[in-house]
Amino acid sequence: MARAPKVFTWSDGFHRYTVAATSRAKALAAWETDRDLFKEGVAEEAPDAPDAKAALAAAGAVIRRAEGGLKSAVDRLPKARPKPKVDSQAETARKKALAEAEAALDAAEAEQRDAEADLERRRRALDAEAAAISGSWAKRRAALEKTIARQRR
Repeated sequence: MARAPKVFTWSDGFHRYTVAATSRAKALAAWETDRDLFKEGVAEEAPDAPDAKAALAAAGAVIRRAEGGLKSAVDRLPKARPKPKVDSQAETARKKALAEAEAALDAAEAEQRDAEADLERRRRALDAEAAAISGSWAKRRAALEKTIARQRR
C-alpha cells in the first residue's frame, strides 16, 4: 500500500514553495535543492499550509506563491524609536552653555594667536639685536687686532 503524501513547505523570503510528497527526500528532490532544508530549519512539514489542498491535488508538483516581498521585509524591520521630548528650559540652558563654551574657545584661540604674534615680534627684535652686537663686536675686534699688530712692530 502506498504511503499518503505529506505537505512540506519552505520560503526564501520572497516565495513560499509547497509540495506534497511521501518523504522529506522526495520533497527536497521536487524542490531541486542539494541542501537539506529540513536540517537547516528552513523547511517543515505543514499540513495546514495555505497551499496544502493544491499541493495534495497535484502531488509531487511544487506550488510557488509570492510571499511578502520587499514591503513585507521592510515592515519587519525594527521601527524607529521616537526621539525623547526634551524639556525646553533644559534645552535652552544647554544651548546657552554651548554658546558660552564656544565663545570661550574663540577668545582663548584669539589670545593664543596674539601671544604667538608677540613672541614672534620679540624673536625678530632679539635677532636684530644679536646681529647688531655681532657686527659691532666684529668691528671692535678688528680695531683691537689692528692696534695690537701696530704695537708689535
